[in-house]
Amino acid sequence: HLFIAGTIGRRPDSTIPDDIEEQTEIAIRKLQEILRLEGLDLSALVDVTSYHVDIHQYLSGFTKAKSRLIKPPYPTWSLIGVSGLASPGLLVEIRATAAYPDGS
Repeated sequence: HLFIAGTIGRRPDSTIPDDIEEQTEIAIRKLQEILRLEGLDLSALVDVTSYHVDIHQYLSGFTKAKSRLIKPPYPTWSLIGVSGLASPGLLVEIRATAAYPDGS
């Protein structure tokens, strides 16, 4: 298994978008890149937990971005509302577990 923690939607220039869809897309693209470096893709995800500031306000935007990027087979996914994350402005943080193919 590959365990990935602390994936956030911070741009390469260290700025944080105000938009939850952009933050979510950046975070999932970072997951995708980590997986790629391990010879995997997003379909290798088996368990994901995301932490959300103001979950009820931003859930729709998060779901839109997630639906664009995550395709079957879907991992289990838990969403947890939190009062804040490590940096001001962050709205989502993702922790994921991926499985290597049998025999790897």
